[in-house]
Amino acid sequence: MLRKIKKLLQEPAFRRRPLTVTGRLVAWAGCVLLKYRPVFSLTQGGEKFSVPPTLGYTPLSVFLLRDEVEPELYKLDLYVRPGDTFVDVGANIGLFALKAARLAGPQGRVVAAEPGRDAREQLEANVALNGFTNVTVIESALSDAEGQATLHHVDKGNDPQAFSLLADGTEKSGETVSLTTLDKLVSTLGLARVDCIKIDVEGFEAHVLRGAGETLARWHPTVIFEANCPTLLQSDLPRDGAWKLLEAHGYRFFRLDDGVETPLSTMPAEFGNLVARFPAR
Repeated sequence: MLRKIKKLLQEPAFRRRPLTVTGRLVAWAGCVLLKYRPVFSLTQGGEKFSVPPTLGYTPLSVFLLRDEVEPELYKLDLYVRPGDTFVDVGANIGLFALKAARLAGPQGRVVAAEPGRDAREQLEANVALNGFTNVTVIESALSDAEGQATLHHVDKGNDPQAFSLLADGTEKSGETVSLTTLDKLVSTLGLARVDCIKIDVEGFEAHVLRGAGETLARWHPTVIFEANCPTLLQSDLPRDGAWKLLEAHGYRFFRLDDGVETPLSTMPAEFGNLVARFPAR
């Protein structure tokens, strides 16, 4: 627990508003002790959000840092505009999906794919909490082919954020989930456009992109994807698989630093999110 708090207090959001975040930490301790599930504003735009009062990293970090928990989430307005279609692959409990729903507006659309049962139930509850009608929740995991697979519950503090289709040797349980491809999903839902895709699937990003070739070629959506996930690094898969697939489609890469995109010429070694943009966008 202390390690989690120390990590969070090193985040830019804490340095920007130390008193606010400290006050939230005290409030969170009260929620955990009283087993009270809080409802709070995820962003300044007012999206309502709720997380269970546990010591898991996801609920703790979201309650303390809100949408500043990830730079790309905080500045999602750079990538999602009114009328856009946003696809959230590995939507978890709904951080990106909820903010994107507001940014895209009633004329836009959000497709949130989350195969994990517990995370998906929280996602659906958060969507309902806001009354969003432009969000479609998908139960399947996205991959490079249709079928079934095991979603492993890796040993990272009983946190649904840590579920992966890749096994890293620490998993203690799992659940069978269905697989589909992004191209198939686009066709099934009849999406008229795809403007931005966020992929956070604990090392399975390259598989998702291999099943998205038609979507990438047709619309060249901006892609926000996680790189150098520990689960991926512990597997036999190449760590730059997602980078190379997007590079082959003509994409260029950036890291978001303090709201500014910094161009990248080579795949970084650090864990974190990267932004891939097609030159014309």
